Amino acid sequence: MNLQGPCSPTPAISRRQLVLAGALAASAPLAWSQPAFPTKALTIIVPFTAGGASDIGARMLATELTKLLGQPVVVDNVAGAGGAIAMQKLIRSPADGYTLLYGGLSESLLIPMINPAVNYKVEDLLPIALVGSSPVVFVTRPDFAANNVDELVEMARKNPGKLSFGSAGIGSFAHVMTEVVKDKARVFMVHIPYRGGSQILTDVISGQIDLGVTTVSNAASMIAAKRVKVLGVSSKKRVSVIKEVPTFAESRALKELEMQVWALMFAPLGTPPAVVSKLNAAINTALELPSIKTLLVKLGAELPGLLSPAQAQAFLQAEQKMYRPVVSRIKPE
Repeated sequence: MNLQGPCSPTPAISRRQLVLAGALAASAPLAWSQPAFPTKALTIIVPFTAGGASDIGARMLATELTKLLGQPVVVDNVAGAGGAIAMQKLIRSPADGYTLLYGGLSESLLIPMINPAVNYKVEDLLPIALVGSSPVVFVTRPDFAANNVDELVEMARKNPGKLSFGSAGIGSFAHVMTEVVKDKARVFMVHIPYRGGSQILTDVISGQIDLGVTTVSNAASMIAAKRVKVLGVSSKKRVSVIKEVPTFAESRALKELEMQVWALMFAPLGTPPAVVSKLNAAINTALELPSIKTLLVKLGAELPGLLSPAQAQAFLQAEQKMYRPVVSRIKPE
């Protein structure tokens, strides 16, 4: 019996289904030579322990990708050596799309550019999709004399070498981004490297260092409690959770400068294009879900745009070009 008679309404097709259907159509000419994908569980490697921003982002995506791909997607936390152990595990994995890595700016790009001893290069990674980004903020103690980045730059120019900034270590995103700012503003500030970022804001508040360079999400609670003062944010547009804070681009000293801490989903080199296309479509579909968008806002993160695999590769190359001049002067620990 035909229950879908001529007068029955047509079932609604969601945007999620349309995006995935488009990806399947795009890969149809290769279907005769490519096995079905996926037919088993997928793993997303996270280069850090559970509970951090990368882990939260990866688990958020894993939940939705499980629904979209019809197979379990599990998270594997592989911490150690600043992310190098996780990166090496991805590179050694079969190039079949079943092992992915949620990689950030520091471990994916900056660390291998600075320290060849980690035994991997950014060219060893295949970007699938941009999965998030977050601007950095310059924070200081509430009674610090400068109230914005222009005043900070003026102070630094009048007092070369007397101001200090803290980062989570040599080659960390905070270190490298501040070096870019120093070059752009033509100032000298002393870098104080820490073994991780947990102590930085505490030392900013107590006056041990002048500036902390961190993400909006890391500083959110102290900003809300007015324990720190924000001098500027590195995004192109103001951030909703701190909309009163001007961007670097609004300043005279750092005009047009925009920097983001980002995360890309990577696969091993050689992963079949049809598999990469399907993964990209599923990830981009998940990123458009209201639940994920809401969580990104709460984390102080954003998504500048949904990128194709080719666009993700171009994005990574542009980032490499921007940071290379500064990174060339940084010596590994």
